[in-house]
Parts: sequence; C-alpha cells; structure tokens
Amino acid sequence: MKHFAKLALAGTLMLVSVPVLADMVTHGSLELHDPWTRAMPPGARAGGGFLVIRNTGTEADRLVGGKSPAAGRVEIHEMAVVDDIMKMRPVAGGLEIAAGASVELKPGSYHVMFLDVRKSFVEGETVTVTLDFMKAGSVEVKMPVKSIGTGARMHMHQGKGMMKGMGGMQGQ
Repeated sequence: MKHFAKLALAGTLMLVSVPVLADMVTHGSLELHDPWTRAMPPGARAGGGFLVIRNTGTEADRLVGGKSPAAGRVEIHEMAVVDDIMKMRPVAGGLEIAAGASVELKPGSYHVMFLDVRKSFVEGETVTVTLDFMKAGSVEVKMPVKSIGTGARMHMHQGKGMMKGMGGMQGQ
C-alpha cells in the first residue's frame, strides 16, 4: 500500500509540475516566463504579446524583434503616457535585458507587437512567436491566448487622455 501511495504522490507532482515547466523557456542565460497574448475582436489587425524575461548571465542582451506565422510583422513596442496622451511606438535599438535583471512585458508598457495579423487570436488557442535577441539569438515561444479583457488597465484622466498610434490596440 505504501508503494501505491508513493506512486500516486509522484503522479500528482508530475501533473502539478507540467504547467509550470510549460510556462518557461530557457535559452542560454535567458529565462522567458509566463508568455501570453490576448484574444482579439474579429477583424483586428494588431495584437500584443506579454512575458517576463530574466537574464541570469553576466552580460546584457537586447530583445530586437521577432517573427510569427500568425503575423506579417513582429516588433517590440512600448507604451507611455506623454502629456496625458497614450503613445505607442517601436523600441529603438531593442529592449535591453540587463545582466542579472528581469524585464516584464505587460499591457500598458513594453510588449511584443503583432502587426498585420492574419487571423484574430482566439481564446484557448496558442500563438507561436520566435523572439530575436542580439546575443542569445532566436528563441521560440508559445503564447497561450487569454480572454480579451485579461490584463486590461487603461488610465484615462477625466476623459482627457487619448489613444494615439494604437492601430486597434485599445486597452493594450
């Protein structure tokens, strides 16, 4: 009976461990955690991808772009409020991931930008993207598609804030 209990415990631990392992990709000194993207309304042509990148190495690296079969282009973008106007733009020269540091790509901040999306992302599906780093090279990541409202946090100041350069990315 003790043998059966040990097997049952081992099986349970394996089931619990699998999702954790599936949410992280390691490539050299880079760890890419918790990737995801958001479902899109039908006909939308742009979407955002999010994850945490940790650099365990002794040298900085840069996320400079990517590619995906789901989109015509993949860029690294940032969003910021400038003079009460939300602006989104590509990150010139790529996003630095300092040695020993982590960077979170999240809604309303840095993110992977999918442009010229071929088919709107649907909740429950997965989007594959290959992220390009200056030193580490290319890393394939699978981003589960979460519900359309996941991570939404738009800060509008008494109706004064405006979305500029959003290309259909309201709430991103």
